[in-house]
Amino acid sequence: MASISAASPSTKPASLKPWIRIFRITRPIFVSDMRWHAIAWLVALLALVLGVVYLNVVNGYVNRDFMTAISERNSVAYRIMALKYLLVFAASTAVAVFAKFSEERLGILWRGWLTRHLIEKYLSNRSYHRLMNRSDIDNPDQRMTEDVKTFTTTTLSFLLMFMNATITAIAFSRVIWLISPDLLGVAVGYAAIGSFLTILVGRKLVGLNNLQLRKEANFRYELIHVREYADSIAILRGEKKQQIRLNKRLRELVENFRSIVGVNRNLGFFTISYNYLIQILPILIIAPRYIRGQVEFGVVTQAALAFTAILGAFSLIVTQFAQISSFAAVVNRLGAIWEALEEPPATQATRIEIIYDETRVAYEGLTLRSVKGDKSVVDTDGFRGDQAGASGPATKREKVLIDHLDLEVPLGRRLLILGPDGIGKTSLGRATVGIWEMGEGRIIRPSPENILFVPQRPYTALGTLRDQFFDADYLGPAADERLIATLTQLAFGPILDRVGGLDTERDWGNILTVGEQQLLGIARLLIAQPKFAFLDRATNALSTSRSRHVYEMLSHSSITYISVSDDPGLRDYHDNVMVLKANGNWTFGPAKDWSPDEESVTSASSGPPGD
Repeated sequence: MASISAASPSTKPASLKPWIRIFRITRPIFVSDMRWHAIAWLVALLALVLGVVYLNVVNGYVNRDFMTAISERNSVAYRIMALKYLLVFAASTAVAVFAKFSEERLGILWRGWLTRHLIEKYLSNRSYHRLMNRSDIDNPDQRMTEDVKTFTTTTLSFLLMFMNATITAIAFSRVIWLISPDLLGVAVGYAAIGSFLTILVGRKLVGLNNLQLRKEANFRYELIHVREYADSIAILRGEKKQQIRLNKRLRELVENFRSIVGVNRNLGFFTISYNYLIQILPILIIAPRYIRGQVEFGVVTQAALAFTAILGAFSLIVTQFAQISSFAAVVNRLGAIWEALEEPPATQATRIEIIYDETRVAYEGLTLRSVKGDKSVVDTDGFRGDQAGASGPATKREKVLIDHLDLEVPLGRRLLILGPDGIGKTSLGRATVGIWEMGEGRIIRPSPENILFVPQRPYTALGTLRDQFFDADYLGPAADERLIATLTQLAFGPILDRVGGLDTERDWGNILTVGEQQLLGIARLLIAQPKFAFLDRATNALSTSRSRHVYEMLSHSSITYISVSDDPGLRDYHDNVMVLKANGNWTFGPAKDWSPDEESVTSASSGPPGD
């Protein structure tokens, strides 16, 4: 899902960094297992580009002789040169078509490999989670789709233009030199002055285009948000507020685009007049020589063609500046996520040590903190919330959530965690699974294969209902029977009939209510049967009777679970209760001795010491 960042990118002109990023992003495919395919298509493309340039040079000579035959009224030479013209046109067409075909095939190959490479990096080492709140990496989805597509196609396009320009400059320089050395000097000087003035006039475009990509992505994100929360918006009549936000995003997008259009207008005054002068300059220089009888008429047209070709080669900055500026913005965005994904996870320091032990979950001297006023830290949702920065001693901006927690949940025992909202219950769950980093202490827990975290709103995968049970393929031939039996025990049977069975493919996050999604999450837990589970308000959207029924099933399973809940009545399905309080305090004791009317658990250990 795309995200919106409040930070605004700089509109300063690009430095040499984009060119370094182009090399970093381009090099890996040529050392990958796809390198020989890529090299083969690239070599074919280079050969075809050489063919195109060679035929262009031949076309210049044929054009010269053809126009001379016309001026001399030589009908025999005219027919011969007309036939040669047709043959050159046919050959040029075939070579140009195959060159374009090779370019597109290489582009498809490169885009597919690069996208797979980024996805692999994005999903490894929880990089997708690490990048969530980085303001410099907004909309990673767009960067791995649209930006990759633009980067691969535009890089190849510019590579071909550069190669074509280089070969053309070499080939036609000799032609122009033989016609008139002065004409070659005019071409080089004219291109140099034009390139300098183009950069001077259009240097703001790189920053503006970079900003435009971000504003386009933010506007699209707002529209996606409306689609995802359509029911809530309709129930709360939030259309006007959404319209205000959409109009604001659209206004920002349009205003920035107006700035781009303004720069393009100024640039257009120069580039269009620059291109018009190209048509007349060679004739102004060569025509007097023809009038004096020093050259034949065909040389005039040959000089015009050669001058246009070589000036096009020297004037890439002038003719392609708008495209170059857009490309530089794409390179900066793609390069930023590339570099972020290349960063080793160790760069995010944490003082929370995690040790694996398959027989218990324990917390030793664990202190968790959050940043005061950080709206990204939400303690009531298993999916929202994150924190940036390294852990360390509390500062004026930090808030202690849990202070010096010491307790153990051995295999076979069940713990209920209670406390008001925002007190740190969800943070404890996130620290247990290793995605909360602000704090210090030690967490002892089973390996990831033996512990399952069930959030308040369980993850629903895209695909069929069977796909929601990630390991269903490994349950053997009776997998469907086990799935249906478990769902039926959870009273999910009518829902299963309503949606059309296990093989129906839907957007389950929108089709199922939150309560139904919670039942699906519990079913996933009962099917997986891990040794341990951490349930974060996993039944709070269910009725009291249904919630009790779920915990009745869990209590008869072999799963050791830790539950975060707002329902003290669930203590009947747990062995111990821990209550989190203000300022990091906590109490712990047997569930049978705890009463909601009491300040603390009877015979409880209270922490931290001295509080």
